[in-house]
Parts: sequence; structure tokens; C-alpha cells
Amino acid sequence: MNIKAEIDPTTEIRAQARPTNLKAGMEALAQFAQEAARIENALEQLADLSGPDAARAVAKLKTQLQGFEPCVTLLGQVKSGKTSLINAMAGWSDLLPSDVNPWTSVVTSLHLAPASRRAETGARFRFMTEEEWDRLTVKGGRIGELAGRAGAEGELEKIRRQIDAMRDKARARLGRNFELLMGQEHDYGFFDKNLLERYICLGDDFDAGGADEGVEDQGRFADITRSADLFLNCQAVPFRMCLRDTPGVNDTFMMREMVTIKAVRDSRICVVVLSAGQALTSVDMALIRMIANLQSRDVVIFVNRIDELPDPVAQIPEIEESIRQTLKDHDGPAGAEIIFGSAAWANTVLSGELEEMNSASSRALIAWTEAKLELSDSNHSPANIVWEMSGLPALWKALSRRIVTNLGAPCLAGIARPAITLATSQEAAAS
Repeated sequence: MNIKAEIDPTTEIRAQARPTNLKAGMEALAQFAQEAARIENALEQLADLSGPDAARAVAKLKTQLQGFEPCVTLLGQVKSGKTSLINAMAGWSDLLPSDVNPWTSVVTSLHLAPASRRAETGARFRFMTEEEWDRLTVKGGRIGELAGRAGAEGELEKIRRQIDAMRDKARARLGRNFELLMGQEHDYGFFDKNLLERYICLGDDFDAGGADEGVEDQGRFADITRSADLFLNCQAVPFRMCLRDTPGVNDTFMMREMVTIKAVRDSRICVVVLSAGQALTSVDMALIRMIANLQSRDVVIFVNRIDELPDPVAQIPEIEESIRQTLKDHDGPAGAEIIFGSAAWANTVLSGELEEMNSASSRALIAWTEAKLELSDSNHSPANIVWEMSGLPALWKALSRRIVTNLGAPCLAGIARPAITLATSQEAAAS
């Protein structure tokens, strides 16, 4: 007897195959969302009871609360699986292109808003300005200083050559539009995979023909795109937030590595994504130096791709010990939380393709599940079990705790204090 799978028309995913525990690990963040909603409601009531001057002060506090958007930056080597992990965190397996070669070339920020149904709501792509080109050429050598490397002068010259070559290639491809696009931005009321590939993924060299040729080609604007912001409704998060994808720190084009370093310096919470097969090789030393000045409370290390390990049960403890020793030897955040998982497993269950998982990944999943699964969890659905084994709930638990403690609680306290003062003054005036 053949049973036709139920398809969710809004997601085109088999409904019964989707995990029901997407928000596992976000309990602290959900509680924070309730507290934020309670304070916002109190502000609305206070505005109704206040005079014009106090009402304006309350409106500013409300705007401050509504503008609070915690940000988590993901960084790591090229091909460590950052983009696949972000897709899984957003509950959307094919959201960002992760199978494009070459790879993500600009910092891409996903602005997630809680919603019952997922949907793209907009995209904004900002282009470089002439001043930014010049600043990269003059100050590009700071990458050597920031990463603590030797020979910064040589790196500066290399970056200059790369920037000049990139600018010449972009000018040849875009023609007269190159100058017109400088400092501009493109806004869309939607986004899809083809659109993203035009702006954030570098493709092969383009013909230096007219500006109207190959408009839909991959990477057409990637050379000159400074940043990409995508706005979407998300079923997986209880409170609005930003997930920031970055170019790999071992990108052969050093300017993109410099962009990643800047993103780290501007971030309070970072997820360092390592590949289980090559965790903390010599390529990662620059990455360790980058995060060395961050507090361990601000860093979570996610060791991805455990699905590729022949014997995860035996290998994972060895990998963790090696990572901690390497961090200690190179003055990294020795107390950083280390989580093991597989974005591939998470995306497989999100797409409803568990039955299509390859045999090696299945064997690793079964072995890891038998070692980690509690007896009380044995009654969960296969989708929920795989989601748990993927490490996403553990990652969200670590991030939620840091978001609430480091960012959320101070924000609410900073809003509540002046609101209480305003309320007290209004009560005194009424008396």
C-alpha cells in the first residue's frame, strides 16, 4: 500500500518528516522574548498615561527595544560548513547557496523575525564606494597586524595587487555601470538562490563584453558588493536576531579575510566552525589569534562534519582534547565551549530526506546516537532524534544563554530603569 506523503504547501517539505523540536535549546531565549514583550506592553501603557514630553521619552525607549537585534557571527575555514550550519540554524536547508564553488565572498547577514511560516521578506545589497576601495589599498596591511602575522608589508602589497585586479575585472565586466554602482545599493522585496548567487558568490571569470551580457550569471556583482542583508520570517527562533555568515579565514583572496576580521571585531558573540576531519590545523592558527582577545564567554566552537568520521564515538574525545591543547598552547580562549555536530544531518532532516542519507553518514549517525541517546529519549520521532544528534539544540542552548546574559538582560535593564523613573514621576505628578 502506497501512502502519499503530506506536503506543506508553504515549504514544499514533507510535513511528517520535519522535526518538531526546532526550538530545542532556545528556552532561555523564549523566556527573554516573553519578558521583552511584557516590557513593551508596559511602555505602551505608560505612554497612554503620560503627557507629551514623557510620551516622547517613552517612544524613544520603545524604539530602542524594538531595534534590539542580537547578532551571532559565524567564522571558520573555507568549506568548514558555515553556510550549511546557518541554513540549519534558520530552519531552512536550502536558504543560502552552500554548494557553489567558489564560495561566499561577502559578509551576509540574515535578519530573522519570529513567524508561524517561513518567508523571504526582502534583501539589500550595498556596493563599495571609491573611498572604501582606497582605504582597503592604503590600510589593507592591518590584516597582518590583526592576525598577528609576520611580514605585514608583503601582505599589504599582495592585497593591493588583488584589489587592483578585482577592480579591473569588475570594471571590464560591468562597463560604464561600474562607476554608477559605486556607493549604491540594490533593494528587493524578495530573494532566491539565483539572486543571492549574483551578489554574494564569486563565479568563473566573465567575458569583458557589454554590461548587459550575462546579467543572470553567478557572481556578477560579487566583486563590488560590500555587504548583503537578507530579511525573512523564521519558524525556528522565538526572538528576532541576526546570523552573520563570513568568508573563510583561509580565503586565498586576503581582502575577504580582512572583511571577516572586521566582522569579528564588531561582534560580541562568535561561533567558530571547525571541520572534524581537520580541526585546528595550521590553517586555523590565524583564526585562533583573531579570537584570542575575545572572552571565552563570547565564543562557542562548533566542530562540524562529524558525519564524515569513521568512528565518531572514539574520535570525538580525541579531537576535543587536541583542540583544547591547541587553544592553550596558542593563548586562545581555553574555556570556550566546544560542541560537536553535523549541519548535514540537520539539513537532511529539515529537507525530509533521511531515507536518502548515504551509508557512511548513516553508520556514523547510528553509532553517535547509540552512544549519546538517553533511554528516556527513545520514544522520540526519528526526525527529532536526528535533530538532537546534529548538535543544533546544544548550539542554540549555548548561544541563547550568551545572548540573554551578555546582550539581552543589559538591554532590558537599560530600558526599564528610565521607564521606572518616568512612571514614578508621573505618579508623583498625579498625586
